[in-house]
Amino acid sequence: EQAEKIVAWLQREINSAWENRANIEPSTQGAKQPALMDVLKLLPKTNCRECGEPTCMVFAVRVIEGAKDHTNCPALVGGKKEALANYLSQFHFD
Repeated sequence: EQAEKIVAWLQREINSAWENRANIEPSTQGAKQPALMDVLKLLPKTNCRECGEPTCMVFAVRVIEGAKDHTNCPALVGGKKEALANYLSQFHFD
């Protein structure tokens, strides 16, 4: 049943793209991604492992992959938590 829903959704997306093909302008640029060092600068760098990752660097990698976000770091508080949330809000994670 779930597979049928996915196939139906995919079919709608493909049909919509086909119908709008004259109005679609291709882009040769990739989607903007967060920078590892920008994320790492906002983390507490305590390597406390409370997030489930062995280090803050690994956590930062997981953040730029879209697997984790500012809510997954218990040691991240106050302005830094808000700053990371704001920074990540400009990116689209799929």
